[in-house]
Amino acid sequence: MKKRTVLHGTNSLILLLVFLGILIFINMIVFRHKQQYDFTATGFYTLSPQTKIIVETLPREVKLTAFFQTGSPEKSSFQDRMQALIESSDKLSLSFIDPDKNPTITKKFGITTYSTIVLESGKKETQVKDPSEANLVNGILKVIKDEQKVIRFLEGHGEKRISDEENQGLSAVKESLEKDGFQVENLLLLQAGEIPVDTKLLVIPGPEKPIAPEEQKIIEDYLNAGGSVLLLLDPQSKFGMEELLKRWSIDVPDSFVIDPMSKMFGGDYAAPVISQYIVHDITREFVLPTIFPLLRMVKAEKVDGVEATEFLQTGSSSWAETNLIALNEGKSQFDEQADFKGPVSVAVISTREIPAHEPKQNSADDNANIFTDTSKNTRQARLVVIGDSDFVGNKYFNFSGNGDLFLNTTSFLAEEKNLISIRPKERKNTPLSLTQSQGLFILMLGVFTPALVVLMGIRTWWRRRSL
Repeated sequence: MKKRTVLHGTNSLILLLVFLGILIFINMIVFRHKQQYDFTATGFYTLSPQTKIIVETLPREVKLTAFFQTGSPEKSSFQDRMQALIESSDKLSLSFIDPDKNPTITKKFGITTYSTIVLESGKKETQVKDPSEANLVNGILKVIKDEQKVIRFLEGHGEKRISDEENQGLSAVKESLEKDGFQVENLLLLQAGEIPVDTKLLVIPGPEKPIAPEEQKIIEDYLNAGGSVLLLLDPQSKFGMEELLKRWSIDVPDSFVIDPMSKMFGGDYAAPVISQYIVHDITREFVLPTIFPLLRMVKAEKVDGVEATEFLQTGSSSWAETNLIALNEGKSQFDEQADFKGPVSVAVISTREIPAHEPKQNSADDNANIFTDTSKNTRQARLVVIGDSDFVGNKYFNFSGNGDLFLNTTSFLAEEKNLISIRPKERKNTPLSLTQSQGLFILMLGVFTPALVVLMGIRTWWRRRSL
C-alpha cells in the first residue's frame, strides 16, 4: 500500500514538472515573439494605416513628453495606446513627467493641465491637450514638417465655402486639412488678379456660375507651369470651363449617373455608392465605400502630351442619364442610343510633364513662373475632376470613405504621399455596462464555478488519501 502511494506521488510530481516545463516554454516563446491583439469593437488600440505610414517614415527623431499624475487611470490608458505607436519607429521616444512632483519642468513647458503631451523635433515644439491618435498624428506632422503647404479654395462663383458650418459647407474639410498640416485659405481670383506664389493646390468646389475667361487664363497658366487643380463639378453646373478641360483630355457630358444598386446600401438610385476602386495612388489600399448624393459623368479623352486616367467608376448596372427632363419627372430609363452604359467614369486625373527649360507661360500677372523648379528635368502639372461636390459637404464628409477619398486626392495633388491612406477616426473607449442579472451570471461563472471545481478536487483528494 505504501509502495503504491509513493508511486502515485512520483507520477504526480513528474506530471507537475512536465506541466511547469510547458508553461516556461510557452512563456519564453511569447516573450521572444511579442504579439498584441485588439478585441475592442472600435479598434481602440490599433493604429490607423495613415498613422503607421507617417510614423514609419519619420525624417528625424520626435520626442514625446507626457504630463500625467503617477498611477492615474489616464496614464495607464495612454501607455496602452502608445505602445504600438512607439514600437513602430525607433525615431519616437516617450517619457513621463508627474506635474505634482516636477513643478520646475512643468513650468518650463508651460503646462497647465494634466494629460498634456509635448512633442519636440529639431527646433519645433507643439502641445497636444487631448492625446487621441488623430491629435497626436497632427502634432507629429506639425513638428516634422519644415514647410506648411498652402491649399486655396476658389470663391466668387457660388462655390461651397470653407467657413460655412451648415450641411452644404466645407468647414469639416478645412478642419481635416489643417489636421494634416496644410494651411487653408480662400481665393477670390478676380480681386487678387493672380494665384499667390505659395499655392500648392487650387480647389474649385462646386461652381454654380461661369468662371470668367480671364480667370480661366490664370488657372490654365498655373497648370501649364506645374500647378495642381482639383475641380469638384456638380450635375447641370454652368461652370464655363468645358473647353479648358478638353485641352486637358477631360470631357464632362451634361448628365446624371443612375445606379439602381445603390438601393442595397440604403441610398437613392440617383446617389451612387462606389465600393470598388481602380488601382491608383489616390485609392491605394482604399476599401471604404463612398456615396455621391448627385453625380455626373467625367470621362477621359485622348490629347497629345496629356495623360488622363479614370480612377473612379460606378457599377456595371449604372448608366449616365442624358434626358434630364425625364429624370426630373421621375421617368428615367436607360436609352441605348442617348445614354452611357455603366460602368460610368466619374473622376479623372490628367497630368502633363513639363520640361524645366520650357518657356514660361505669359500672363498679365506673370503668374506662371513661380512654379519653375530648375533642379528637376521635368515638373508635373496635375488636374483632377470629380463629378460631385456634395460628397465632401459637412453632411456627408464623415460618411464612410467620403472624407478619406477627398483628403487622399488633395494629398496626392499637394505631393504629400505619406498622407494617402485611411486616417484615424475618433475612437471612444466605451465602458461595458451590465444589468444586474448579467452581473450575477458573470459572478457565478467567474467565482462560483471555479470554487465548485476546487471543492470537487479537494473531495477527490481526501477520498484517495483515505484509501
